[in-house]
Amino acid sequence: MNNFNTITLDNGVKIVTVPMDNTNASTVLLLFGAGSRYETPNIAGSSHLFEHLLFKGTKKRKTPKEIAEVVESKGGILNAYTDKESTGYWCKVPSTSYKEGIEVLIDMAKQPLIRDEDLSMEKNVVYEEIKAYLDSTSSRASNKADENLWPDQPMGVDIAGSIETVEATSREDLMDYLSKQYTSSNTVLVVTGNIDEKIVVEIAKKSFEGFREGKPLGFKKSTYNSNGALTILDKMETNQTHLTLAFKNYSMKDLSRHSSSILSVILGGGMTSRLFEQVREKRGLAYSVSSNSHFYSDCGVFYIDAGVAPENTEQTFEVIIEELNNLRKNLNSDEISSSKELIKGRLMMRYEDSRAVAMNYGTQELLNKKIISIDENLKSLDKVEFDEIIEAFDYIFNNETMIVSAAGSIDKIPDLTKNKDLSLIHI
Repeated sequence: MNNFNTITLDNGVKIVTVPMDNTNASTVLLLFGAGSRYETPNIAGSSHLFEHLLFKGTKKRKTPKEIAEVVESKGGILNAYTDKESTGYWCKVPSTSYKEGIEVLIDMAKQPLIRDEDLSMEKNVVYEEIKAYLDSTSSRASNKADENLWPDQPMGVDIAGSIETVEATSREDLMDYLSKQYTSSNTVLVVTGNIDEKIVVEIAKKSFEGFREGKPLGFKKSTYNSNGALTILDKMETNQTHLTLAFKNYSMKDLSRHSSSILSVILGGGMTSRLFEQVREKRGLAYSVSSNSHFYSDCGVFYIDAGVAPENTEQTFEVIIEELNNLRKNLNSDEISSSKELIKGRLMMRYEDSRAVAMNYGTQELLNKKIISIDENLKSLDKVEFDEIIEAFDYIFNNETMIVSAAGSIDKIPDLTKNKDLSLIHI
C-alpha cells in the first residue's frame, strides 16, 4: 500500500512521489521546517502569519485571485496549515492538473511579494483567529496544558502567538524568517495520486531553479514539566467547562508510539471506549470525552479531554483517574485486538485519500529524514505485545509530567491534583 520514491535535487530539496492509480485526484504538498517551535518569544506566531501572506501575491501572480485561479479553475482546492514543527501548502486537484499545482505552490514560496498593506490586512485576520481561540474553552484548556507541560519553551506556546507578538512582528522580521526557514535544504515536495514521477521531477527541477539556500534555524530539545502533577484553572464567562489532562508521550520516531495509540483507542477512541462508556453513557457527566496521542520529532503528548458542566468537573476527573486505574489492572487481550483492528481500519480508509498520504509521508521525510510506509506501520502495530502496552502505560501516566487544565466556569472547582489518591497509576 502506498509505495513511494524519494529523490534529492542538487540544491537539497527532497521530492517524494507516491503513485496512487486508484484515484482521479492528486495532492501536491510543499512542506517547510517552519513551525512555531522555531520561533523566539518576540516573534511568536510569525510562522502562522507568514503562511497567510504567501497567498497574497507573487512576482508572477500579483493577487490572491491569480494564485487561486490556477487551482480553482481546474476544480481543485488550495490551502495551507501551520503546526508546531512545520508549515505546509497544499492543493488537491484532478490528476490531469498536478503539474500546475506544483508550479503555483513553488512560485508562492519562491517569489512572495510580502507587501506592507497585505501584512496589515492579514494581521487583522489573525487577530480575529486569536480572539476566537480566547472564546473557546477547549482551545484555552489545551493551550494551558501545553504551556505547563513544556514550561518556558516554544513547544508550549500557541501556534498563533498573541495579539501583542503578532502586532510587533514587522515585515523585516518576516523576510528574515523567509531567508532562514524557506530554504532548499529545509523543503520537502510531495506529490501523490495518478502521477508520472519523471514529469514531477522535471517540473520541480525547473521551478526550484534559483531557490534560496542556507542552513535553517534548529530548535532545542524539549523538556517536560518536572514539578509533579499540576492543576491549572483558567476562568471564562461560560456555562461549560473544558477539562484537559495532558501527559508526556513518545516521539514519532519511537516504535512505542503504537502502544500509546492502542491505549488512546481503548481509553477514549470512540463510542465503545472505556471513558465514553463510564463518563458519558453510565454517569452522564460530560457532553463529550475522548483521548488522543500526538507525536512530534523528539517528544509527544497524550490528551484526555472532556466537555462538562462546571459542577461535574471534579467528579469527571475522579472517574477518569478511576478508569486509568482500572485499565492498568484489567487490560485484556480482546480489547487490544479490537483496538488494533480499529486503528488499522481507520488508517486504511484514511490513506485512500491522496492528501492524507501526502501529509503523512511529507512530515516523516521532513522531520525524520526517513519514511515508514503504511504497510510497515500496520505490521509494527500488529506486533505490539501485551507487556509493551503496560510498559507504555507506566511511562505515560505518571506524576512527573501530568497537567490537569480546566477552562470555563471554575469558581467552585478545587485543585484537582491536591490531596488526591493517585498512586495506583504512579502519579
